[in-house]
Amino acid sequence: MKRGSAPAQSLKLPNVLGAELSAIIERRIVYLEIPPGAHLTEQEVCDEFEISRSPVREAFRELEASGLVVRHARRGVRVTPMTEQHLQEIYFCRIPLEGMAAAEAAKLATEEDLERFQDFLKHMTAAMAAKDSKTFFDHNVAFITHIHSITGNRILTDILQIIEKQALRYRYFAHITSHLMLELSQNGLSEVYDGISSRRPGQAKQTTMRIMRDAQHLIAAALRENEIV
Repeated sequence: MKRGSAPAQSLKLPNVLGAELSAIIERRIVYLEIPPGAHLTEQEVCDEFEISRSPVREAFRELEASGLVVRHARRGVRVTPMTEQHLQEIYFCRIPLEGMAAAEAAKLATEEDLERFQDFLKHMTAAMAAKDSKTFFDHNVAFITHIHSITGNRILTDILQIIEKQALRYRYFAHITSHLMLELSQNGLSEVYDGISSRRPGQAKQTTMRIMRDAQHLIAAALRENEIV
């Protein structure tokens, strides 16, 4: 790279790192701005952000490791398709682990944690009334992510984070296509909160696992109805 070209490279994303670029692309995939099965090329990303290929390649490697893209020999990188089989594999792992996390949260949550849960639920209620599915979804995700953080179990949260990366776009898709998904999330997380706030680990665990199973069924139905699978 010529020295004189550095300022032009910094116009869009100065000093970009692969991790930063990966986070940007990941968000676009989750919110379906980049659709399932879409091809991604290094050159297109380089052109958009006016950067070199090195951080793009690093970003693609991170996205591949998280399961959000797949790499094919001589065909480049594409966003992992959304399928009912993939959904089933995700939730096979996710359901018991989320139940474990909720049980731990019921044991360990502080009053400050409970206030945060209440705040998330209030925002979800307001977003549902405003028919703002995206904001509703964001607070739904924040509620569950906070459960993970309360456990203090690094191994559990790391595993859940990996699974969550792949589950998010399925969840978002159902939230924007099915009002039943919003109702399930609102009512279900309210029940989970009751289990956590009343210090009943068993109740929190069983409720969480039940709503996760119900969510899986609703997501699968949404995929079929919208001919995604």
